[in-house]
Amino acid sequence: MMFQEIQPGIYQVKLPMPLKLDHVNCYALQGERGWSLIDTGLNTEQCREAWREFLAAKHIQPGDIREIYLTHFHPDHYGAAGWLQELSGAPVYISRQDAAAAQEFWVHEEVKGNTGALFCAHGMPQGLIDGVLHSQRKLLPYTRPHPRLSLISANQTVPLGDDDYQIIFTPGHSDGHVCFYHEQKGLLFSGDHLLSKITSNVSYWPGSAPDPLKSYLSSIKNNYRLDCRLVLPAHGDIFHNLRARIRQLAVHHVKRLKVMAN
Repeated sequence: MMFQEIQPGIYQVKLPMPLKLDHVNCYALQGERGWSLIDTGLNTEQCREAWREFLAAKHIQPGDIREIYLTHFHPDHYGAAGWLQELSGAPVYISRQDAAAAQEFWVHEEVKGNTGALFCAHGMPQGLIDGVLHSQRKLLPYTRPHPRLSLISANQTVPLGDDDYQIIFTPGHSDGHVCFYHEQKGLLFSGDHLLSKITSNVSYWPGSAPDPLKSYLSSIKNNYRLDCRLVLPAHGDIFHNLRARIRQLAVHHVKRLKVMAN
């Protein structure tokens, strides 16, 4: 486990993952009221131990954690939220859209049959379908216990550490993905919406918005207006050039769409 202080009172906590993408960046913000967390990692022993090490290193008692915010419902962000909630008693906040998706994917597991049917209808070979469903099943234990979820909404202001951040609604990577933005500091916690080197996975799943790529491109276009000087993503390095990165991503997707059209 590695953690670093990005700015006074803002820590990036890099957690290991047993996947090809081998880490997730979570964040902890210190304030006079206590600590706020953004995203939680998977509920694996490695992640739990990493959180314990961070809490011990910063002399944080579990009750000092005042709130936990999730950028979206994917397991590397949602997975350890229930464990941290049981440890701290803190509320766990997520968007309405992704609270519903978490229930469908991780609690009720209703999506498995629908996923297989969707992929089959679009011509995916059965062997690949079986592989996708197997990978999905392997993730389920990493999301338990499930947290009690509280809802947050676009443009709402929420406390993180000693500061208030605006919730920026950024659907695409998931239907209810959110970022957290501080205008005066020019600071954006971008989750999986904006990454420094790799592109966000934009996929269609059963029950999701009909055109997630359209949602994603609209989201990055809207974020071009942000006066942002530092982006803290969930994977890879922090970066400063938000608008340049958005231009790169827009060009990338236009090129890929042209390749698919041809």
